[in-house]
Amino acid sequence: MSNTQTVRLVAGVGLAVLVCGGLSVSAQTAPPLGTLQHFGVLGHSGVTGSTGLGTLVQGDVGSSPTASISNFPPSSVAPGFEVHYTNDLAVQQAHADAIAAYNFLAAEGPGTVLAAQLDGAVLPSGIYSFSGGAADLAANGTLTLNGPGIFVFQVDSTLTANINSNVIGTADPCSVYWRVGSSATLNGITFRGNVIADASTTVGSGSNVTGRAIAGTGATGAVTMAGAGGNTVGGCASSFSVTEVPALGRFGFASLAALLALAGFVLLKRLSV
Repeated sequence: MSNTQTVRLVAGVGLAVLVCGGLSVSAQTAPPLGTLQHFGVLGHSGVTGSTGLGTLVQGDVGSSPTASISNFPPSSVAPGFEVHYTNDLAVQQAHADAIAAYNFLAAEGPGTVLAAQLDGAVLPSGIYSFSGGAADLAANGTLTLNGPGIFVFQVDSTLTANINSNVIGTADPCSVYWRVGSSATLNGITFRGNVIADASTTVGSGSNVTGRAIAGTGATGAVTMAGAGGNTVGGCASSFSVTEVPALGRFGFASLAALLALAGFVLLKRLSV
């Protein structure tokens, strides 16, 4: 294969990836998580685990810029994950990525406006916001999320899942995003989705969260796991890989494809002169 043919192939592959590699814009889009994808719990001003049996976090745990981690142990992380007791580079990047994800979700707009009370609601994928800004799931209430696709909940003030409530359904919990403009309080039996709160996130005694508990994309905010433990948080995080290239997570697949295509076309032009 000649040099010109090789460059044409590189440019073509880059362009094909750029066009077909996920740049289409749908009604709702999952935010790029970068380093945040490895975390199950992330705070701004600290993370407090539960006591007693402790809470098992299926994902990394950290806090940035204030690296205050308490009650780990008895709380713990699943094998393959790490408690970051210092404000290391990974936690710093995860915090920056959490802010970017929060802003990305906010930019997707209000979508369908719902009443504040979610008890009894059965929802397909989409973008949802709330009249009055707050979202509430009543005690013993049930919210059902069904079907494939991305769920984005724009909660401009507080999110509250009351005692004995449940979020159920066939939706993938890792494809559910709750952007919370103030604080989130999760006191139900089960809750699904990635909670990204501008202020604090509290996981109540015995509450199980399938997703992420993220706090402090604003000026401050801690993650608190209350009670005597025996519950779990996480299930959507991936562990770090020694072969991982951090730049790819930061700039994204589409940016890499664009650079590849541009480089190919520049080289092709030079060779044709």
